[in-house]
Amino acid sequence: MALRKYRTGAAVAANEAEAAQAGSPAFWVCLALLLATAALAARIASLW
Repeated sequence: MALRKYRTGAAVAANEAEAAQAGSPAFWVCLALLLATAALAARIASLW
C-alpha cells in the first residue's frame, strides 16, 4: 500500500499492537512476568 510509507512510526506500532490480541501467548507471558515481579517486590518490601 502506497500510504503505508507515509504513516508515522507510532501509527504503525499502534496498528501492530492491535494485532497482538489478548489471547496471544506473549500477552499472557508478559502478564505473568509482571505479576511475578510485583509479588517479588511486595515480598522484599515486607522483609524490610
